[in-house]
Amino acid sequence: MILKLKKNYSKCFLISILFFCVFQSETVFASREPIIRVLISKNNNIRIRSDKLIPLTIDGKIFSNKKIKGLTLKNEKNRKILYFDKNKQKIYDLKSNQQFQVRSSDGRGIWVGQKRFSGKIDLFILDSEILVVNVLGIEKYLSSVVGSEMPIKWPMEALKAQAIASRTYALKQKGNNLFDIDSTQRNQVYNGLESRTYKTIRAVKSTRSLVLTYKNKLINALFHSSSGGMTENSQDVWKNKYPYLSSVKDFDKKNPKFRWQRKFSDKELTNLFPKIGGLKNIEILNITSTGRVKNVKLIGAYGSDQMSGVDLRKKLGLNSNFVRFKFFDEELNNKVPKKKGLIVFGQGSGHGVGMSQWGAKYMASKGQKAENILKYFYRGVQVKPFKKDYL
Repeated sequence: MILKLKKNYSKCFLISILFFCVFQSETVFASREPIIRVLISKNNNIRIRSDKLIPLTIDGKIFSNKKIKGLTLKNEKNRKILYFDKNKQKIYDLKSNQQFQVRSSDGRGIWVGQKRFSGKIDLFILDSEILVVNVLGIEKYLSSVVGSEMPIKWPMEALKAQAIASRTYALKQKGNNLFDIDSTQRNQVYNGLESRTYKTIRAVKSTRSLVLTYKNKLINALFHSSSGGMTENSQDVWKNKYPYLSSVKDFDKKNPKFRWQRKFSDKELTNLFPKIGGLKNIEILNITSTGRVKNVKLIGAYGSDQMSGVDLRKKLGLNSNFVRFKFFDEELNNKVPKKKGLIVFGQGSGHGVGMSQWGAKYMASKGQKAENILKYFYRGVQVKPFKKDYL
């Protein structure tokens, strides 16, 4: 009996030590979890409110731990004002460079416009606009980014690959005094709590702290929707050449953005290119090794101009610069002379550099693990737990 008690005591003691070690390591990691500041709104009319009964707390130069249900910020005719839901008649005039912080103990988050966000909300009153910045731990941020950037119905290994790529991309951003990263496609899409699901939380937790490195430094983990068959070399899109961002075959054929068309009328082309009198012809001057348009000559009624394929994509609002052009005669009730419209035939969606999300989906559906997917699209990289030395 004594021997049994000793054995049971030893087991309990070992389990306690193991639990303590695991708990301690989690606590240490949590305390060191990087904080990220995400620009979620740049507007002149902002509404912030609590989710339900639990009030918000606002802090700043003119408020100290004030409990509120909600607030409205406006910038009208160079007058910046703030008022609270309970007393809309009492208006506070704000000055440029003032800042406030809104926080909540409610796990359901804080409403900013039509979206909910966890963490804290920083408000910056600038001369021409009001910035709203969400401040939170990077792991919570990522559980929303994954669901914003990739459909949650996709295979788990694709979601995990997205989590690691997005974590690396976010930590690599230098930011400025007010925020680190944008919540739009300018950086990576972040829609707050509405995009966080059980699946995205699982994808982030199972890859916690993992990042992509090249020669012990974080990589520029660019990604895009679909490359149109071949991803692009970084130097063929931007000036910088990164060895890990080299062109590879993509597996993105089974997606709605693989091939597409876009039509422009003569009137639209005239409005887009008024200086040269619209577009009568486009000469492709050179292409990349994958077939993307690098530079073009634009010929109009009044003259010509040259433009990069990247800039032309932005100008025309195209899915990608993997395109070819064809002009056609518009039917305008037998009017003479006939006017010419433009058809753009394109492939893929996005800049085409780094990981293809549709390619990642295909690879995951064929049984590939997240690490293998990432090492395919980012050549020569390693997957490691994040350290500050990697910055």
